[in-house]
Amino acid sequence: HTQTIQQDNKSANQQTNQQAKTEDEIRRPLPEIEILRAVAVGDNVIKAGEDVQKGDVVIPAGAVLRPAEIGGLMALGITTVNVARRPRVGILSSGDEVVPPDRDTAPGQVRDVNTYTLRALIAQAGGDPVPYGIIPDNAEAFRAAARRALDECDVVVFTAGSSVSVRDLTAQTIDELGKPGVLVHGVNVRPGKPTILALCDGKAVIGLPGNPVSGLVIAQIFVVPVIARWLGLHTHRPRPSVPARLVLNLPSQAGREDWVPVRLTPSTVGADEEAFIAEPVFGKSNLIFTLARADGLIRIPAEANGLAAGARVEVVWL
Repeated sequence: HTQTIQQDNKSANQQTNQQAKTEDEIRRPLPEIEILRAVAVGDNVIKAGEDVQKGDVVIPAGAVLRPAEIGGLMALGITTVNVARRPRVGILSSGDEVVPPDRDTAPGQVRDVNTYTLRALIAQAGGDPVPYGIIPDNAEAFRAAARRALDECDVVVFTAGSSVSVRDLTAQTIDELGKPGVLVHGVNVRPGKPTILALCDGKAVIGLPGNPVSGLVIAQIFVVPVIARWLGLHTHRPRPSVPARLVLNLPSQAGREDWVPVRLTPSTVGADEEAFIAEPVFGKSNLIFTLARADGLIRIPAEANGLAAGARVEVVWL
């Protein structure tokens, strides 16, 4: 709030280009106000065009509408804009051993984790997740569900069961969906080696590993960028990350890219050190709480033989 200075019975915004803040005033019986400090030219005045000027591109195509951008549009009186439609991302979970989360499990069965982690991740990335349920290990049913998902969605994600036969069926089905079909079957990344990357009739199709940790890590690496590209984001928006110091030696096989879950704790070392220390969270790739207990992931490049304790690492937030 500001108070206008009176000058020759005309307000300051008519006669001058300065104003005093209310906290710098003492109110006296009207019409007097005592100003407690000098007011310089330009003080507390917003000039026309100071925020944006006529002809400025205020928000370029491909930008994300964050709260600040939405506020800026409202300030300009722009209440309607054209935006990119959220891509529909079909999720197909398969495997006779997979049951819904609300079901009791028999020996050899597991609850469906991947559908729900993928739904959350896809929505967070700006997509519209479309789950197609759990598909049985039946070639005809699997192909029918895959065809329906490709017809109805912009991107299709498979999360396969753990058996070799199901993984083979996934690759074969994807290859039959449309041209050119499977482009990559297997990536040199841990976790997530049996990943499938395909393009079917102009649509991205991705086959994820069935283990929950592997599936979620690979989805971060491949599915999230596909959604960003589909939305037409004009700049690469790096995933939020924080620097930290590694507390343990981490071995790695040269030639393979490793992604390791870590837990962050505040550093107690001097101010010139990183604010956090990163402690690896070790666990099998089929144990989802390996990631639930972690704050983020660190990447060990394929050309490295590992990372030494004390190394500065960049932790990508989960």
